Amino acid sequence: MKEYTGIGFSIPSENDDYVRLDSFTSLADSDIAIFCPDLSTTSYSTYDSGSYHSSGEYEGKKLYNKESSVSIKEHSKHWKKELLHFVETGRTLFVILPNKSDFYIYSGTKDLSGTGRNQKTTYHVSPFTNYSFLPFSFLEFHTASGKNVYPKSNLTKDFFNQFKDLISYEVYITSDKQLQGLFTTKNGDRILGTVLKINDGFVVFLPNINFNDQAFSFYDKEKDEEYWTEEALKRGKIFINSLVAIDKSLRSEKAITPRPDWLEKDEYSLEKATETKSLIKKIEKEIAKKTIELKELSSVLEDQESLKDLLFETGKPLEFAVIKALIILGYKAENYDDGELELDQIILSPEGFRFIGECEGKDNKDIDVSKFRQLLDGLNADFEKQSVTEKAFGLLFGNPQRLISPNDRTLDFTLKCKSGAQREKIGLIKTSDLFRVCKIVLEKGGDEFAKKCRDAINNQMGDIVIFPDYE
Repeated sequence: MKEYTGIGFSIPSENDDYVRLDSFTSLADSDIAIFCPDLSTTSYSTYDSGSYHSSGEYEGKKLYNKESSVSIKEHSKHWKKELLHFVETGRTLFVILPNKSDFYIYSGTKDLSGTGRNQKTTYHVSPFTNYSFLPFSFLEFHTASGKNVYPKSNLTKDFFNQFKDLISYEVYITSDKQLQGLFTTKNGDRILGTVLKINDGFVVFLPNINFNDQAFSFYDKEKDEEYWTEEALKRGKIFINSLVAIDKSLRSEKAITPRPDWLEKDEYSLEKATETKSLIKKIEKEIAKKTIELKELSSVLEDQESLKDLLFETGKPLEFAVIKALIILGYKAENYDDGELELDQIILSPEGFRFIGECEGKDNKDIDVSKFRQLLDGLNADFEKQSVTEKAFGLLFGNPQRLISPNDRTLDFTLKCKSGAQREKIGLIKTSDLFRVCKIVLEKGGDEFAKKCRDAINNQMGDIVIFPDYE
């Protein structure tokens, strides 16, 4: 039986096969290694014992303290060297791909400014990521998560069938080099797992697999210990056997000698092969042309489909969809941010009315008064500007119960929101209603129906806007 080791990755077993990521352990005795750069398994800390005011953050990202920063640099250097040596000496490394964590560490350098009591020390920091523990600089890992993973190689199909209920993806891989996609997204455009051959060894990248499910462990109060369940141990054994099978398949593939350059000389060319090469080049040119056309059409489709964000989105995507919808209805609309005042939309109608809009989506609730208050603050702050001579009207765009079909939704705005809107004469607009009328304008109604929709908004300030039906 081959010896295996999990680094930063707990395999359900009763063996002593786990190695901490924050260690300098050697892999000299291992035949197969399973490496997962998940920093949540480490003791690295952002807490700075020398400061009561340290937030452990820099530019909105985690900043590890000086001690941990040194450890992170040393451990990452160790694992880069150890993993590369492991593979180059003919063994197989499996890399489990967790979520990508971007953070900062202290670089070890500093600047001094001022003198005496006024002297100030500025410590330098540098960006880092958990994927910096890997030695493969020609690969890039990009954040994207999902559950739908598709096997694309016989090499890993059995593995996928055994563990598809535990597999998800947290990153996808890109490279300047050609990669074999072991796992991809549905349309195949993003690689979620791949295999590399380095010297006589192999590196197999696998999507994230979750053995941390509560069903896989139990806590013994008397011993104050956590143990794997029988089901977990069973799955762990299957997991290792699957990796051993992949390793065996990789090593049983027929070795092929690389083609020497001199084979390309005319004296060794074959007439039929030359004709086939010409056909291949012709088809490749056609594919390149169609690829450009497909990319352009995909961009057009993405823009056209973005109106559907009115039905299910929140945050910035919803803001942009509302702007798109308002433009369809004949308004001028745009985001506003001058560094002091940030507004979702400033809106101008052809009739000369000026509005300020705010947007919010809720998973399974009404749109509440908190966003309403934010809109009031925006209206007042806007009116205080010297360039504004007349207070704008307010529009609150809401997408309640955004994750279910609009036909099944029963909620809209809370009673406080409605009473406040009536008092302040603020229009309440459901973005699903906005989608419906924009669809009509685009496909049937044109300018006349758009005008009716604008009139509906103007005439129903203080209420939930009911748009007209198309006749």
